[in-house]
Order: sequence, then structure tokens, then C-alpha cells
Amino acid sequence: MHLRLPTHLGNTFAGVASLGLACFLTAATPPAPAQIQRNPPRTITGTVTDGGHEPLRGAVVQIETEGTMTIQSFVTDERGIYHFRNLNPDADYQVWATFRGIHSKHENISKFDHKADREIPLKIELAK
Repeated sequence: MHLRLPTHLGNTFAGVASLGLACFLTAATPPAPAQIQRNPPRTITGTVTDGGHEPLRGAVVQIETEGTMTIQSFVTDERGIYHFRNLNPDADYQVWATFRGIHSKHENISKFDHKADREIPLKIELAK
């Protein structure tokens, strides 16, 4: 048995089927590169203190970008505060401080930590 649809119904069916296929293909298509959301630039801030939790003015804080070995420096203000802005969110970093030749321990920041803003306190044990 062969079923024939009237001409006006056959064209409607073909139109609905085409529309359904177009909707399916649109939904299954991944977003264009311009639509992919990138992580925002990173900001790393903190305070450098001595063993007694007093801020260290004039400490040199350095941050190294792993892979490229690029180092940026910042001299702390009177409150011992430092900051690095607009850092690549897709890079690993290592940050440390130096004051009068004495170093803090190195802190690592992973590219897998998706926090845009990080606060990393650094402590330098000064000899008495």
C-alpha cells in the first residue's frame, strides 16, 4: 500500500521536517571561538610581615611566571602591601619576598585555581 498526501500537506510536512533538522543542527553545533568565555585576568595581593606580624615596608616581592621564567617585582608600601595585576589566568606562578637579604618561603599559584583574585600573605623571619 502506498500512501499519498495531498500536495498542500506534503509540502507542509517537508517544511516542518526541514525546520526540525535545522534546529537540531544549530543546537548540536559548538560555539564559535569568539563565544567561548575566557578566564578573567588574575590579581595577586598580600602583605609582607616579620615574625611578629609587623608589616615590612620596602620588602621586594617577586612573582615568576612558570614556563617563561619572567619575573616581575614590587616594593611593598608602608603597610607591607604588594599587588600584581593583569596576570595571565592560564599560567602557573611562584611568589616570594626578600627583605635585607632574607627570603620568605615561595608560594605557588596554579593555573587550575580559577580564583581571579588571590591574597597571599608572605612572612620573613628576621634575626633578632
